[in-house]
Amino acid sequence: MKLMTRQRRSAMVALAGAALLAGSVTALGAAGSPAAAAGTVNCYGSINGKAGGYIQKRGIQNSTVTGSYRSASTVSWTPRAWIEIGGAGDDTTWKTSYIVPGTDGTGRTVTIGGTTGKAVLTETKVAPFYRTDGTAVTGWNPKKVVNGPTRELYSVTSTGVVQQKKLSFSSTGTRLGTTTNLPVSLPSTTTVAGVWTTHNGVKYDLLYSINPSTSKLEQIVVPTDNPAGAKKYVVRSIGTGWRYMSVHNCFDADGAVAAKDIVLINPTTGKAVRIRQSSGIGHSTTFSAATRVGTDGTWKWSGISN
Repeated sequence: MKLMTRQRRSAMVALAGAALLAGSVTALGAAGSPAAAAGTVNCYGSINGKAGGYIQKRGIQNSTVTGSYRSASTVSWTPRAWIEIGGAGDDTTWKTSYIVPGTDGTGRTVTIGGTTGKAVLTETKVAPFYRTDGTAVTGWNPKKVVNGPTRELYSVTSTGVVQQKKLSFSSTGTRLGTTTNLPVSLPSTTTVAGVWTTHNGVKYDLLYSINPSTSKLEQIVVPTDNPAGAKKYVVRSIGTGWRYMSVHNCFDADGAVAAKDIVLINPTTGKAVRIRQSSGIGHSTTFSAATRVGTDGTWKWSGISN
């Protein structure tokens, strides 16, 4: 497996039906089918978290778990989200780096690495995360942090304001830079996750949130370099019980396509399902029927997307 751009790498380094929505098959039924389904589109991603004190990682292709890993030893801190900032790999080994805000208010840069087919990670390296002024990120406790491979870091304040935080990359590492408020809010949000994409040569971050008050899936489309142009949409009902979420980019033989896979996780029951949106950039309300991801009962994790 050769890894290419960060967008595809964030998908491919993830390693290579009936649906349950909080126990209900009918609550998340079909709402149409993605235009490019027909077996030609594959969506890739990874889901990280913590269980039993260990860092956990699973690679996902469509609704199949393609690899499952855990750290060699337990860690004392608890993650809130995983923002991918780089990675590399081949058919045998892989390595991915993340910004990981913790429940203790500390920002960390975490690099994990593994070998295909081996369940225990070969590397779990943790280092401080710094601001552009050189100070370590501590005391950082936003209401929510957006999980996933976005081009910038996004968080939600206690009053529901969505903020974009610029990331700078240099030989000294990744740094947390300036903050811009988006003209949209998420006052009631269980979790937020996203991916980045391009459309007509413009970079976008696609953010998805679960509104527990309405049981709706909401989406924010952010032009990465023009956050003032962000717009929010309500794209579908999803039922209750979903606590975590992961969003995955999709590809056909020619490259990236508009479809996005959204994996919803109930850590109480340990169940996960995948729904496919026909167009992420188009904030489409057309989704596939839900499909079970992995084995029921095995997703009793914390720290996936908080």
